[in-house]
Amino acid sequence: MLAVRQGFRYARWMLLVATFALPAMFWPQSLGGAVAYVRVDGHSMDPTLHLGDLAVVRRQSSYRIGDAVAYRIPKGEFGAGALVIHRLIGGNGTTGYVTKGDNKNLPDEWHPKTADIVGRVRYDIPGVGTKLATLTRPMYLGGLVAALTVAVMVLPSPAASSRRRTGRQRTRRRPPGRHAAIGAH
Repeated sequence: MLAVRQGFRYARWMLLVATFALPAMFWPQSLGGAVAYVRVDGHSMDPTLHLGDLAVVRRQSSYRIGDAVAYRIPKGEFGAGALVIHRLIGGNGTTGYVTKGDNKNLPDEWHPKTADIVGRVRYDIPGVGTKLATLTRPMYLGGLVAALTVAVMVLPSPAASSRRRTGRQRTRRRPPGRHAAIGAH
């Protein structure tokens, strides 16, 4: 019996950790986290990353030569602000890294600094980038909004169901023979 209780206690701790730690590990940069999700668009990183893959990148305090990173093209340069996923092949974070796609012969003309780097590629999820991009089309977003609107209109609110339960409890009848006699003390 003790082993079963310890097993349940362990399971509760694991559930607690999963509830808070896993979302923190994948919390997006757009909401203050360290992770970004970048769709691979092109063939410059073949055979490492493929067109339509979803690259999960994580911001770090420093980067090393050989890391595959996603970076924004620096301000003032052609294509400024666009995201590129390439490998660091030289340079440093202060004066600018030299980058190159795995499927390219020449280095990039851009030299991103550490502040320009969105993060190092941690995971590659094949084909998911294309599927997610499809879901962001207006037709699918409109369908999602419509479904949520219908759900809000049809499903009862927790407050309403709580009021109903409370009302039922008040109108319960007492069992026969338990009524207090009027005027008896």
